[in-house]
Amino acid sequence: MSGISGKAWRQATFTVFKKEMRTELRSRVSISGIALFAFSALILLTLATATLREAQTIAFSKMLDGMTVEAIAKLRYPAWDWVSKMGLLWILLFFAAFTGLAHTFVQEEEAGTTLVLRMVSPPTAVYAGKLLFNFMLLLAVMVGVTPVYMALTGMVIGSPFVLLSVMLGGCLGLSATATIVAALAAKAKGSGTLFSALGLPLVTVFLLLLLNAASTANTIDPSALRLLRDVGGLYSFAIGVIALSGMLFPYIWEE
Repeated sequence: MSGISGKAWRQATFTVFKKEMRTELRSRVSISGIALFAFSALILLTLATATLREAQTIAFSKMLDGMTVEAIAKLRYPAWDWVSKMGLLWILLFFAAFTGLAHTFVQEEEAGTTLVLRMVSPPTAVYAGKLLFNFMLLLAVMVGVTPVYMALTGMVIGSPFVLLSVMLGGCLGLSATATIVAALAAKAKGSGTLFSALGLPLVTVFLLLLLNAASTANTIDPSALRLLRDVGGLYSFAIGVIALSGMLFPYIWEE
């Protein structure tokens, strides 16, 4: 398989992707788990943050003008800003992804199809096909959850194009992390607990980069340097995880 052509590799990748699609449409394990968690968490977050007010600047020189006890009490409510809302959204998507995508390689071990995949597809094509499926699945969840979340929390978009870039980069980085961690957990005969534990270091870095990019997405006219630093850093992380996973996956897969 080491001398496989580019065309044959692409065909093998899409074959794995189509197999994942057929399996998911037949069992609906991943999409059911992700959708159930995402919308349940969405409802809980909405109820839990109902009393949070929007972050605002208080003019202390005007505090005595017509200020009532009720108004002062409202100012004491915890405030949350755009970045806080984006952070909660991605925490929701993160746990939803790690709830559903943990079965990516475990189901191959349980069904006994690992040997067949080894025989018909090169390891990198298996990884790429599963990564593509996980990315598309997470993208579908993001498209369904994000508009509802934004409507419920009153998120205002500063730069729509930058926000779209951040969301796509976030989906790519999260799906790349989930795919390689699922492979490690499956080979270690691990459970969902091990899956989450293995992914914690990568996801911590990912979430920090994501919050930086989120603050840029809320800026109406961000500078090119800031876009390169924050949004570019998010994509660099995703590409780095994919490149490193592509090198490590053959050793994990053939183990």
